[in-house]
Amino acid sequence: MPDQGQLSVNDRVLLHLSRFATDMAPEEYAPDSTQAGIALAVGISRTHVPRAVRSLIKEGLVAELMGRVRGHERRMNVYAVTSEGLKGAEKLWQGASDSLFSVVVDGADVPMVGRDIEKTVGKKRAIAAISQMKDGVVRLNEARRAPVQDLRNAPSPEPFYGRDSELDAIESFMDGDAGMLVILGNKGYGTTALARKFVDGELEEDLLWLRLTPEVTAKALESRIVEFGRTIRKQVQGLADALKLNNALIVFDDYFNVTDEVVELFSSIVELADGVKIIVTARQETPAYNWFYQKKHVDSGRVRELKIKGLDENSSKRLLGNDRIEKDAFKRIMMMTHGQPKVLKMLRENDVKGLRGDTLFSAEEIRYMLFLKDKTQ
Repeated sequence: MPDQGQLSVNDRVLLHLSRFATDMAPEEYAPDSTQAGIALAVGISRTHVPRAVRSLIKEGLVAELMGRVRGHERRMNVYAVTSEGLKGAEKLWQGASDSLFSVVVDGADVPMVGRDIEKTVGKKRAIAAISQMKDGVVRLNEARRAPVQDLRNAPSPEPFYGRDSELDAIESFMDGDAGMLVILGNKGYGTTALARKFVDGELEEDLLWLRLTPEVTAKALESRIVEFGRTIRKQVQGLADALKLNNALIVFDDYFNVTDEVVELFSSIVELADGVKIIVTARQETPAYNWFYQKKHVDSGRVRELKIKGLDENSSKRLLGNDRIEKDAFKRIMMMTHGQPKVLKMLRENDVKGLRGDTLFSAEEIRYMLFLKDKTQ
């Protein structure tokens, strides 16, 4: 009798990537070629993918590239098998062809060797099914679950400029070991817009966006998190279970003025998060007594911080809406606004009411900036 099929995570990742091998680099790569796509396809935590791909790269079986990914605006890290990797994947598949697998077909458990799985569904689907096997079981005719994405509390996407290094830092967090990223910035500097821009590209992740207000209760937040978890996995019983979900992202937006109970909830989340990724947009001026994590969490790598400032000059000019603005006028606007996106947007829209009600600028300063922003060379 053939041996029971056993494939390591690295083997399954290599087999998975071999399905997308081409003679020439494509104009757009499949989402399955990214770390998030690999994690979803192979059925492992996203934090386990870097270890697997690093090992495969070291062996010369996989190459890391920067490329455009279908459904994403930005170029991303993608992974492609090398010629040696293809040989390795073919060798793995030959071994799998003679190995016995426990296969679930239409709910029934049927022992099958790899070549019989290939005869049943074709080679590519057979490789995909074996790459995705969980607990030693291969499941055929089982469609991949669509990601659960709850964005009902998220702001609508708006035109976005710059912040490439910040977006790269968030991507690095998603691919790293830290469970929580806190994006820090003063009011109006675009922490929410940055997080919203990032999640627009997270097409393969389960995603929950929660807006924090002074009125929101810890009980309501916990209930939403558990509800989200149960939508993904029926076995989720409470907060701890929901925070163990792999390939899921929870965004808490605008952490600033919250109750003591919410602070305590977040302190628990820092300790309990194990699998799920968490992004918190927070105001730099949050009172000290409201902070929920400590220096030890940052030092240990459990929490990462990303501090953002104003936009760079090119992005500020684009947001202001005047590419031909006079050099000295633009310099004065940058000195006054420090590249604060919210103020630049209001200047572009001639939003005098917003500038008066939501900034500290005097009426004279507002009139002056509105005059300056229309000056052209």
